[in-house]
Amino acid sequence: MKKVFAMGMSLCMAVSLVGCGGAETAETTTAATQESTAAQAESTEAVSLDDYVYNGEPIEIHLGDINSQFPLNLAYNMGFLEEEFEGSNVTFTMDYFQNGPAISEAFASGDLDFAEFGEQAAISGISADYGYKIIGRNCDTETMYPLVTSVDITDAEGLKGAKIAVSVGTSAHYLLLTYLESMGLTENDIELVNTNDTVTLLASGEVQGAADQLAKFSSMIDAGEVHVLADGSASETCQISAFVGRNEFCEEHPEITAKILRAVQKVDDWMAESEENQQEAFTTLSEITQREESWFSTMYSGSNFGIDLTEQDLRVLGEVLDFMKANDLLSNPEITMDDVLDLSYLEIAGLR
Repeated sequence: MKKVFAMGMSLCMAVSLVGCGGAETAETTTAATQESTAAQAESTEAVSLDDYVYNGEPIEIHLGDINSQFPLNLAYNMGFLEEEFEGSNVTFTMDYFQNGPAISEAFASGDLDFAEFGEQAAISGISADYGYKIIGRNCDTETMYPLVTSVDITDAEGLKGAKIAVSVGTSAHYLLLTYLESMGLTENDIELVNTNDTVTLLASGEVQGAADQLAKFSSMIDAGEVHVLADGSASETCQISAFVGRNEFCEEHPEITAKILRAVQKVDDWMAESEENQQEAFTTLSEITQREESWFSTMYSGSNFGIDLTEQDLRVLGEVLDFMKANDLLSNPEITMDDVLDLSYLEIAGLR
């Protein structure tokens, strides 16, 4: 009865406020109440996820990685996933793949539940209806795929008419177009050379510039033969390492999905704590992948780590989708961002 009486009094007060010309005050109070309720719900959701333990039939969760991606790799190999799922009836396996298309095919056959790889390969697989969506990201980086040119090209004017090597239809191609636009140029102002062998052509002088992975040009940059003319820091674009989840698994196990996202975020938080932690991460990755530590420090030195997608990420994903449609790179050109993204699991995890 006290509860009913209290609710009645609250209603009377709200009506009284409106009746006395206090509509604005009532609206403000209501908005504040709604905001407070939403915050409490979010807090409760996060706490309940802390307490969540899966006690159903044993589940083996299959993770996929390329030897250039992380931190899902680190979450698996450094015990972050094990800690997050202490007491739950789940186990994890990690499979390593040569490239994004191979990961997509594993999803199509139902052999993968979660993976991390480049945004273009992810969107291509979604277009082919391979049964997954982008549910987060591992990081984005503005410096991974720069435009590198001979040292005598120092500005947009010097770039006009130059031969620029790039693998057409890739992330490097998309980013090159954004770099040109930021300098007031278009693809028509340069001579585009379609190749996968950007380094050889640039080293031989057959082209005057190239857009590709920064690490490929490290020795030439160190020797003073070439320099970085442009990257995403000027064009406000980036390359995104997408975190994807199999639709069927995520829908059936939203709490497990959210806790996996949290484990990956904990890796990001740990790396952000100190340069020592980041160096330890690169050392561990080098041991796992057999790549040089310097490769990781070069490629990810300008990275923005974190599982949630930023406003820049969302804008870039939309631009990449349009780029892929314009270049006939999608088996289903009718897909939209709603087909590509599902950020609800980040919300369950309290990370968005």
